[in-house]
Formats: sequence, C-alpha cells, structure tokens
Amino acid sequence: MINVNLLPKNLRRRREPGLWRLIAVLFPLLALAVLAFIQVTANQSEARLHEERAARQLQVNLLQEALREQAALQARQRELGELIAIRDAVREGRIVWSNELLAMLETLPVAEAGAAPRIAFTQLSMQALDRGARQQRLDNATYDGLEVLAEMSLQGVAVSTEVLAAYLRALEDSPLFGVSFQNASRDEQTGLYQFSLTIGALTGGQP
Repeated sequence: MINVNLLPKNLRRRREPGLWRLIAVLFPLLALAVLAFIQVTANQSEARLHEERAARQLQVNLLQEALREQAALQARQRELGELIAIRDAVREGRIVWSNELLAMLETLPVAEAGAAPRIAFTQLSMQALDRGARQQRLDNATYDGLEVLAEMSLQGVAVSTEVLAAYLRALEDSPLFGVSFQNASRDEQTGLYQFSLTIGALTGGQP
C-alpha cells in the first residue's frame, strides 16, 4: 500500500531523525564521561588519604620517639630528685656528708656492664648523733669501740651472701666507717637476700 501525504508542505509534520540519533549517541558518551570523572576523583581522594595517613603515621612515630626520650628524662629527673631530697635532708640535719656518702657508695661492688647492680639500697636514712647517742654506741660496742658522730641506716638487697659479705668487709676496712650488721634473709620469690645494717661515720660529715 502506498501512503501519499496530500497535505500542503507547510502543514506536513517534519521528521527529525538526525537529532534523536545524535542524542542517542551522546547520552551514553556523557554517562561514561561522568563515570570516568567520578572514578578519577575517587582515585585521587584515595591517594590523598593514603598520603595523609602516611604523614600522620610518620608524625606518630616521631611523637613516640619524643615520648620515649621524655620518659627517660623524667626517670632521670626522679633519680636526681631523690638524691636532692637526701641532700636536703642531710643539710637540715646540719651535716655535710658529701665525702662520706661518696666513699660509702664507692664500697659497693661494681656491676658488670649492662648487668643489674649486685647490691641495691631500698631505704637509706641519715642522722647526726648527739653526745648521749654517741656514748650509747660506745657503751654497747655497736661499732667495735669506735666513736661515730653520725649514722646511716641502710636496707637493701644483694644477689648473694658472698656479695653481701664482700660489701661488709669493704666497709670494715674503710678508715671512714664503722659498721653494725643487723640481719639478712633470702626472698624465696626473687632469690635475692634482703639485709639491713647501720654505718657509723667517724668524721660526722666533716670534710
């Protein structure tokens, strides 16, 4: 069958198949371009996040190193604070024990490099002795008849009885001290020997 359009040209419906074909082609291309843009943006965001994470991890590592250094400095500060507290306590007692204290510490057995101390103090107290206390020490032969002017009371731990005995001999051989050993016992949990003793300073802290 043959269709003949008898309407005038100005009333005939125009067909525009070219425009729709162009739209049909461009729409998928536009969709692909949008998807590609989204994918590129996502990849860039992921790369940026990885870089930020790496930078933050580096900062964390640096901060951890700084914290370790700070902890070491704080531990050293605490040790110095304890020594300063002892110094202040001694000064309050009007005794200057720099020479005696150093000499007493020099009698400690030397530990090997990197090893734990063979003897460690857990408590140390110092006091000056008045005339009555000095006479009492003489009457009781606390320091084998030696007259001491000041006294250090020590509690500590030793790795063995041999080490403790060597330390006592070093104190007895020193011309600066008299020593009065009190007791020692072995701690079954740690295997260390706990001991207590008093050390008499013969010069009472005088240089």
